[in-house]
Amino acid sequence: MHKGNRLLNYALLLDPSLPVGGFTRSYGLEELFRNGRLTCLQDLEHYARTDLLPQFTSLDGMAIKSLYIAVQQNDGWRIALIDKMLHAQRSSLQHVKESRLSGQRLLKLAKALYPWLEFDQLEATLIQYNAIGTLATVHSWINVSLGNDVEQTIHGYLAAAVSFCVEDASKLLNPPYEEKNPVIQRMTNELLTAWKQFNTPESEPTAFQRGLLHRHWSSPYIAQPPYMSSNHQRG
Repeated sequence: MHKGNRLLNYALLLDPSLPVGGFTRSYGLEELFRNGRLTCLQDLEHYARTDLLPQFTSLDGMAIKSLYIAVQQNDGWRIALIDKMLHAQRSSLQHVKESRLSGQRLLKLAKALYPWLEFDQLEATLIQYNAIGTLATVHSWINVSLGNDVEQTIHGYLAAAVSFCVEDASKLLNPPYEEKNPVIQRMTNELLTAWKQFNTPESEPTAFQRGLLHRHWSSPYIAQPPYMSSNHQRG
C-alpha cells in the first residue's frame, strides 16, 4: 500500500468525530468554560498560546522524539517509562481505567488499518511494565513501524492535537461552523512554529529523559530497568 494512503488512513484514525472515541484527552477546557474563561474560539486561541503550546512542545513533542529512539532500539522499559510519565503529567488516578481503555480501543482501530504490523510486541511491553499506552506512545510506535520520519510524526501529532482542542471547545461553545477551520489553521501554524523554535540542538531527547526521570524516579509506578538488577547495583 502507498505510504500516502497509509498516512491518510492513520489521519482518519485520529479523527475526533469518530464515534469510537479513540482516547482520553484532558485540556482543561470544561473547567475554563464553567469559570467563564472560555466564551468563544478566540478565548481558546489565547489559552492555547499561554498554556497548551508550551505543553505540546516541551512535553509531547520531546516525548515523541524520545519514544522514537526507544522504539527503534526496542527498549521496552524506556517506552513504558515515557508512557507512564506522560500519563502522570495529565491524568489523576481516577482516569487510569479510562485512559487504559482508550489506549486499547486505539490499538484495536490501528490493527484494523495495519494488520501486517506486529502489535503483539507493543502490547507485551505495555503489559510487562504495567503501562497505559498513551496516544503519543501508540502514535510513535505506529509511525516508526511504518517507516515515517520523526518530524513528520510530530507534526501530525501536533496538528491532530489542535483539531481535538477546537472540536472539544466547539462542543461547549457551538460556534458557527465556518469559524472552526480558520481557527484550526491559525493554531496549527502557531504550534508548528513554536515547535520549530523549541526543537533546537540543546533540546535533545537525552536531556528530556533525564529531566523526566529525575522528577519521577521516586514515584511508585517507576520500575527499575532490567539492566539495573541488584547484582548490577552491587557491582
